[in-house]
Amino acid sequence: MPLMEWSDQFDLKVEQMNDQHRVLIRLMNDLYDLNDANAAKSQISTALTKLGDASTRHFAEEEQYMESIDYPEHDFERHKLIHKDLLAKYAGHVESFEAGDGTLSQDFFNFLRLWLAAHIKGIDMKYASFAHSRDTAA
Repeated sequence: MPLMEWSDQFDLKVEQMNDQHRVLIRLMNDLYDLNDANAAKSQISTALTKLGDASTRHFAEEEQYMESIDYPEHDFERHKLIHKDLLAKYAGHVESFEAGDGTLSQDFFNFLRLWLAAHIKGIDMKYASFAHSRDTAA
């Protein structure tokens, strides 16, 4: 059973971001499956790196997208701070994993699930709504 599945509730109607969110879900599920299968620490570490790198790239591209639609500065800065905080928390989980026995805790997977679902349905929907309101006003 996967950690997360794509659902219409995540649809921002911004295909580039939807595609990236689908990739993040796939990488999270891959990581979950490796951990569940008691894969070698090195395999899990590699999957952690892939997810971290993909998240960093996604956040950068999402921020570029927000700039391209002239997303309000206050909301944009807040969104960037949330990205920075999420990456710092992710790095903390990775450090704990690297110092530990080679397994990831359920707390880590709860963090991933909450992070992506809440982030997309909350703060990401705000910039998507802003973009769509601009499109309809144009």
